[in-house]
Amino acid sequence: MYTINSEKVLFTQLGDEGVLYHIEKNEYFNTNETFTKIILGLENNLSLDQIVENLMTDFEVDKETCQNSVEKALKILEEKGFIE
Repeated sequence: MYTINSEKVLFTQLGDEGVLYHIEKNEYFNTNETFTKIILGLENNLSLDQIVENLMTDFEVDKETCQNSVEKALKILEEKGFIE
């Protein structure tokens, strides 16, 4: 299960979008609506399956496509050090 690296990362939601800020790297990452919903799911300790189910409902996308997109998003966030 992934969590936000809260010791080094700040997240601010701006409407449907948001911004992640990595304190040590002084790096910003703008999040679109999908990334924001994934981040909020992580903050609320939702499982990967719960996040996928929520996104499937919100965006009317099939499970396989949604699962792949979420996994790609998590990989990007992990590589950038925003989640662990």
